[in-house]
Amino acid sequence: MVSDLFVLTLNEVDGLKKIMPRVKKEWVNRIIVIDGGSTDGTVEEAKKMGLEVLSQKGKGHGNAFLTGVNASDADHFIMWAPDGNFEPEEIPKLVKKAEEGFDQVIVSRFAKTSVNEDAGYLDTFGNRMFTFITNVLFGSHLTDSLNGSRIISRKAMSEINFHDEGTTFADCIQMTVRSIKRGHMICNIDGNERARIGGVRKMNPFPVGRTLSIEIIKNFIFWKM
Repeated sequence: MVSDLFVLTLNEVDGLKKIMPRVKKEWVNRIIVIDGGSTDGTVEEAKKMGLEVLSQKGKGHGNAFLTGVNASDADHFIMWAPDGNFEPEEIPKLVKKAEEGFDQVIVSRFAKTSVNEDAGYLDTFGNRMFTFITNVLFGSHLTDSLNGSRIISRKAMSEINFHDEGTTFADCIQMTVRSIKRGHMICNIDGNERARIGGVRKMNPFPVGRTLSIEIIKNFIFWKM
């Protein structure tokens, strides 16, 4: 199994400096930094570290991920970010679970053993609510349907007809619910969410919550396999 790691960045130089030295090259086939137009030296720091860097032509999280997919020959893709929220040590755990035959594996920040240092009460409530709705509507048994630390197979990506949702942060829930609806093997592994390192948080909970609601309903009613 060949896996590529897509490190999605937008002004994350502080996190990049502290987190990327903990990412072992032997864990994956390629490490590709996909940058959305950083102005804080993120790209320069990544190149200084010897990392491969691609600049996305569009905007948003989903577009960055697609940029990686289109540049990769791997059969599995890992979505990831160096902002400090994700623990590098979870990367080989994602790969191992995918090797067991799962089409998509998502790190859960809300499992019984999880430590969450970043999500406040509102974020925690929202994540649990949207995951509960996903489980009820689509018949899944997830504890976290939204996290951006995940691995998905090329085959699964081709079967969910993933499309760029711009800057709405709807790409992760789209990947989740379409995989479930398609009958893919999808699961969580227990993980943590650590405190952000530098940079600026890019998610506004209220508009994102509205967008997630629309995305779930739209895919439940209208998306056809």
